[in-house]
Amino acid sequence: MEGIFLQDLTVGYGKPLISSLSAHMAEGEFWVVVGPNGAGKSTLIKTILGIVPPISGRILIHGKECTYSCDERRFLSYVPQMESYSHSFPATALDVVLSGLFPRLKRFERIKKEDVEKALRWMEELHLKDVADKPFSKLSGGQQRKVLIARALISDPHYIFLDEPTTGVDLRSSRKILELLDRLHKEKGFGICMVTHDLNFVWNYIDKIILLGYGGKYFIGKKEEILNEDLLSQIYGVRVKVIETEYGPVFLVGDKHL
Repeated sequence: MEGIFLQDLTVGYGKPLISSLSAHMAEGEFWVVVGPNGAGKSTLIKTILGIVPPISGRILIHGKECTYSCDERRFLSYVPQMESYSHSFPATALDVVLSGLFPRLKRFERIKKEDVEKALRWMEELHLKDVADKPFSKLSGGQQRKVLIARALISDPHYIFLDEPTTGVDLRSSRKILELLDRLHKEKGFGICMVTHDLNFVWNYIDKIILLGYGGKYFIGKKEEILNEDLLSQIYGVRVKVIETEYGPVFLVGDKHL
């Protein structure tokens, strides 16, 4: 049974943030999780990844029971928010990419030559080979995000989960990151699930949406079905205006972009 199945999933930290959510994430689809702060976006993906235990419900990966733990989670990789990393991190960019293999290594097993070659291949694929020996802390925000994506890719996942990968970087870097994810999705067949706040940036790339609101509200479906003025206004609690343009819709809250 292909894909990730969420069945009546309730998530939170003691008190539910999201209740009885069901969804099917197929391999090769590009999903985003959106909604206001505190609605449970990061908690949801951390629950799917096994970082946070669910309150109730089931998680199936490739047909295997993975609600709490299972070998199938090796097919999932995670790119956390940048706040999870120290700005004084002493490792090189290559070291950070190789660290994506650490959970798979056996006790006392060391990084091998072929592991380094594989890391460098992914860095070349992501146009990072020139910064392989540079300190991670000295890279630009956009380069750091791409290094962390390479770190997620080195473990041969089927799905990549990202928590706000474009936050804190300039518009050009944000666009490059999204174009990279789109290429991994379309050309390499990776499933992508990304938490984001910026609907305007992601519209052209995504297939499906999980729209989360306060009080456990949520809507799931294709972007054309979910991202409309009525649902967005209901979820965000303020009037949201959707303006159609030749480049796709623009989402506005009052005089601000959503």
